[in-house]
Amino acid sequence: MYLRISDLAGRDNWQPLMSDFRKDLSGAWWFHVIGKGNKVAKISVKNEYIDIWMRRYRSYLGLTATPQNDATPLLRAHHGREGLSEGYIRVLVQGVFDEAFNRMKEEGRTEDEMDALRSASTHWLRHTSATFDAKVRSDKDLQADLRHESLSTTVNNYYHSIDEQRHRSNKDLSIVDRDL
Repeated sequence: MYLRISDLAGRDNWQPLMSDFRKDLSGAWWFHVIGKGNKVAKISVKNEYIDIWMRRYRSYLGLTATPQNDATPLLRAHHGREGLSEGYIRVLVQGVFDEAFNRMKEEGRTEDEMDALRSASTHWLRHTSATFDAKVRSDKDLQADLRHESLSTTVNNYYHSIDEQRHRSNKDLSIVDRDL
């Protein structure tokens, strides 16, 4: 969902709850946030996330399959404390990156393959996800879910295929064999 870490940890004026996931009349799920700059936004949620991952997480918490006016905090510590700090979320995610890196090492992956993971962060996840989705989503839809102020920010960062196409159209043209 291209979330910022503050979307998961919350802010002084907003703490993410399960009820921030809402289904509209057409059956589409949205995650409602108060984001950067205290801007209210809604982010589209993939069906797979709700159907598989959210159900699994909620089942683990002993909750119904999907959120419905549920005031349960979105995240909570194992010992039950509501909400997680940005620092703690970073520590948890870094632990996952470290485990993945160790597995890559054990599998004999190349240094080039492991380099990207060395610099990975929670923000890297946001951009990596958007990069993959840019291949199948419109630039305006991606911009809305990333909550970029300007469409050019989204296009310049995630739609590299335009450059690739431009290069392909030029790479095999000859400088010498031309009628001038």
